Amino acid sequence: DINWESGNCPSGDGAVTLGYKSSASGTYSSVTGGKSNRATNIYASVSGGLYNTASGEYSSISGGNFNVASGLYSSVTGGLDNRATNNYASVSGGRDNAASGLYSSISAGNSNVAS
Repeated sequence: DINWESGNCPSGDGAVTLGYKSSASGTYSSVTGGKSNRATNIYASVSGGLYNTASGEYSSISGGNFNVASGLYSSVTGGLDNRATNNYASVSGGRDNAASGLYSSISAGNSNVAS
């Protein structure tokens, strides 16, 4: 059910949703703060920020804005418009970075690609 005051929607089995206008639709997924964040796969999580999407299995986003973690066990720690799109990929911060290779990692910076 939607919490009508906050607009949150925890629809996955065992899912938790906090923040504002956020959704946790994956099994055991969570959104624990921020606005308009989504956790859409099993054990995916978003801790805060704005318009972040954790869609990979076991993926996580700690914060920032407009970040995506779509690979298996992928993560984005923060920043703006960062993407971790392959399995085990990570972006720690910065802006417009893309970790698209298997096990790839970007620490920070602007418009970096690790493929």
